[in-house]
Amino acid sequence: MAGFGHKKNPRPIKKTKSNNAQVKLQTAIAAYQSGQLKEAKDLCTEVAKESPQDSSILGLLATIEKQLGHTTSASELFKASLRLNPDNPDFHHNYAGLLKEYDLKKAHEHSSRAVALAPNQPLYLERLGYIQWQNGERGKGLESSLKAIKLKPQLSTAHMNLGGIYIDLGELDHALASTLQSLELKPDNPTAHLNLGLIYKELGQLDQALKSTLKSLELNPDNPDALINLSGIYKDLGQLDQALASTLKSLELNPDNPTAHINLGCIYKDLGQLDQALASTLKSLELNPDNPTAHINLGCIYKDLGNLDQALTSTLKSLELKPNNPDAYMNLGCIYKDIGNFDQALYCLREAEKSDEVKAKASILLAQTYSSIGLYSEGIQALSETQTKEGKGLLLALYLCLNKKAEFNLCAKELIAKNWHTQTSIAAIDHANIVYSQTLDNGLKGSTLDSIVNQKIKKHEFPDTLLEGIIKHLSAKTIQPQHQGLLVNGSQTSGNILDIPKKPFQELKKLLIKKLEDYNQSCSINTDKDFMANWENNMYILRGWAIVMGKGGNLLSHNHELGWLTGTFYLQMPEREDNSEEGAIEFSHQGPKYPQGDSSFDTRVIRPDVRDLNIFSSSLFHRTLPFQSKTQRICIAFDLQKNEKFLADSY
Repeated sequence: MAGFGHKKNPRPIKKTKSNNAQVKLQTAIAAYQSGQLKEAKDLCTEVAKESPQDSSILGLLATIEKQLGHTTSASELFKASLRLNPDNPDFHHNYAGLLKEYDLKKAHEHSSRAVALAPNQPLYLERLGYIQWQNGERGKGLESSLKAIKLKPQLSTAHMNLGGIYIDLGELDHALASTLQSLELKPDNPTAHLNLGLIYKELGQLDQALKSTLKSLELNPDNPDALINLSGIYKDLGQLDQALASTLKSLELNPDNPTAHINLGCIYKDLGQLDQALASTLKSLELNPDNPTAHINLGCIYKDLGNLDQALTSTLKSLELKPNNPDAYMNLGCIYKDIGNFDQALYCLREAEKSDEVKAKASILLAQTYSSIGLYSEGIQALSETQTKEGKGLLLALYLCLNKKAEFNLCAKELIAKNWHTQTSIAAIDHANIVYSQTLDNGLKGSTLDSIVNQKIKKHEFPDTLLEGIIKHLSAKTIQPQHQGLLVNGSQTSGNILDIPKKPFQELKKLLIKKLEDYNQSCSINTDKDFMANWENNMYILRGWAIVMGKGGNLLSHNHELGWLTGTFYLQMPEREDNSEEGAIEFSHQGPKYPQGDSSFDTRVIRPDVRDLNIFSSSLFHRTLPFQSKTQRICIAFDLQKNEKFLADSY
């Protein structure tokens, strides 16, 4: 009985423990609010041991664990707190904040439950709107975010989310206004600055995009996503070295980001470093094998490497993963054209043309393909809606092919009035002026026959070892040939031979860049006096290919409509008599597909020797004269193309 007597006075002891627990809890809350998460966790853990059924303590501990990055323990604690108190909206809201990073479906369930329990709580609505948006429910996300802002107009995160939703909806003006409002309320939010950079990039305001993204990185220097966005802006600005540095920094922070590896591959490709481009793109596919963008990029790299079979396989795989992708159809059309499968090329380009997104570009490619096989009327039909400089220039050439003088002159006058000169239109006007006895302005203020410069490269500039290295590589036939219908008894390599990472090709590329700079400084027709600065700013692209001819070989008259300046460098020449023109190159304004009438065209013939280099306007027609020597005629032809994204016309 004595034992029962002691029971009269146990309560003060329990009360003391309760007081201690209460003190610890208040101290834990204060530590949590001041950012001392470890101290808060330790105190909450002690209290939870004393009161394991107290849902509020478990809920606070779960929130602390979440902020410490302890996802598994936080999840278990949230579940425990909800078992004890299933109708607590804070628990549902906070648990949704954890789940949104890896399970949007469950996050949506708990966020919706929080809003159902407390429908006028703006923070709950803001989170629900974000989750709905990330879950693809943009309309619902928009509605929830607007409700949150109506209840609490100063809620900066809701304005920020609203901006992101408007970006996805394509309403960039609204996106800009919402994001700027978010930053007015919270100026140092790195995510809002990052979003602002995305909006400015979409609006084409790259300087503003750069400024906003750099501000985001100033506030949060180690954000790999911000570095990827920065890389994209630098790439669009043509600053590829900075784009490369930003992407590499992003990969240091997050080495297994497949998107970063895709971007890295694109930058390396634009820099002409195809081996690195290939490695980066393959790494991306190792991390994410079913990414259609990586497969389409891989196809482009293989095409430039001269491996058309692999290019075709990769591009078809991309289309399998993302059916009806117009970019894949366009690329396939170009690959099939290079292979010589014109039926498949036309089919793919017609499929691409159905997309408004790429219709203008696909129509030009389709018209070029029709033109290459002599279907000029079909080419004109493909360009029926074109309103671009390139499209109109091609349309002009097709009118001339069909000898439609009235339509030709009407189109030519439109192009001249707009100063829309392209190599295609220049060539057509030069030919038509002779055939139709006209004096239309070709935009060059001179004759392209005067653009031809022939020079002899000395041995110390390009030694025999380099010359022989290229010939040896070509003889190994590791580069797949492409279809070339104008070439008799010869072959032409596919891809871009000047991007092959072997020393002889890279040394040749350096030589050609130097000689192109000299040409631009010395000539007055079709030149750019700021060539080297523009080259270093990636405003030009240099593409090359090898042409190998055997006995009786020749290349029929043609010009390079995609180039701006064109050249030929001779590695090996067949034997000929001193005055013979066998194997020579002949230039004129005479387009082989255009009407000839009884007109006479001036010509200029150059008889090249080994190491000779010719540079001339890409609009100029030229052909190789046949030869009978058993020694092969081997040359590297190249086009200097304008990167139209960055460089305005300088005719």
